[in-house]
Amino acid sequence: MTKYFLQILIILLSINTLNSQNLDSLNISRINDTIVSKFLNEKRTIEIQLPRSYDVELEKKYPLMLVLDGDYMFNIVSGSVDYLSYWGDIPENLVVGLNQKDTRFKDSSVFDNLTHTPITSTANFYDFIVSELIPYMSKNFRISEFKVIVGQERTANFANFFLLKQNPIFRGVISISPRISTNMKSYLTQQLSKTNSKIVYTLSTSTNDFESIYKNVSDLNNSLDSIDNKNLRFQSLIFEKENHYILPSISVPSSIRATYSLYSDIDKTEYDSIISRLETSPIDYVKNKYLLIKNFYDEDKKISINDFMAIEEYIEDNEYFNLYDELSKLANDEYPGTILPSYYKGRYVEETGDPERAMYIYRSAYNMKEVKGLTKEYLLELAERIKEDFNY
Repeated sequence: MTKYFLQILIILLSINTLNSQNLDSLNISRINDTIVSKFLNEKRTIEIQLPRSYDVELEKKYPLMLVLDGDYMFNIVSGSVDYLSYWGDIPENLVVGLNQKDTRFKDSSVFDNLTHTPITSTANFYDFIVSELIPYMSKNFRISEFKVIVGQERTANFANFFLLKQNPIFRGVISISPRISTNMKSYLTQQLSKTNSKIVYTLSTSTNDFESIYKNVSDLNNSLDSIDNKNLRFQSLIFEKENHYILPSISVPSSIRATYSLYSDIDKTEYDSIISRLETSPIDYVKNKYLLIKNFYDEDKKISINDFMAIEEYIEDNEYFNLYDELSKLANDEYPGTILPSYYKGRYVEETGDPERAMYIYRSAYNMKEVKGLTKEYLLELAERIKEDFNY
């Protein structure tokens, strides 16, 4: 799928003319709400998109993605989140957009002349988000500890200020073509070099962006890319053809995927570049991958069947059949009561010299639940092959 086809799909998902009946048929819920702010001394409208599973998974908490410039960015972001989470590339997110059509500058660009940090209206907007908007969302919706903030140009620069705190309320930042303020590069580099919080930072621009923005973003990219801190996951995306105004339509879905790069299942690129070259156990690699998902995204993701199959491929390619025993134990932890543990236990026993016992293990799984990509019929077929080969 080309990035342009993906862009078209996302735009189709998020067009303003999509009425409530169509939203219901897609199992998407959108809510328009208002928050009365004492910091801003006015009402602010917000738009919320709930995850598809929100009314089904009643105990689940979801990452929150706050979209600044929601008047034009919300639909791009919410459509991208829904599309990518539908296919399992990212977890479902609760997306909230802030309309800033008439308040953008005063919300995000009023700084002290010496420190170049927020004052007056921008400081108030910061306090509104931290002390009113986030508590409101936490009280009324099931949101997890992982929160992402998205902005472009002025609001992208403003989003950086949340990372300058010791325990930032947002641990994910998607910064699209930021208009970087004075001192911001040094502030960010210094803070992210020593942070103990798990931070995911995605930065993007284009060679066809405004020249000053492209230059400053390139400088920031070099500084952040040089940081050696295991608590920071930084990625920059440099596009080529898109101008400043088109950039969000391309950058948003790519930046969201980059933000959740740990989350997606093992694909061919990860297998070829990492898994196939491992000198340690691939099972330990996968366990660590899912531990990082928990630590960075606050997501208790079950190890996917696809990732089990990736380990199986490694075992077969390298003939490390003893690993099947450990893989069977892991499968029992993740998918108890299914045929998966018996399948790997049978493979271990068969490959290490006891085909008759393997035949009985395969057959014993008949009353267990199937998993995606692995059927009872296939296990019975494996048992029959052993029976025929050894005349049992």
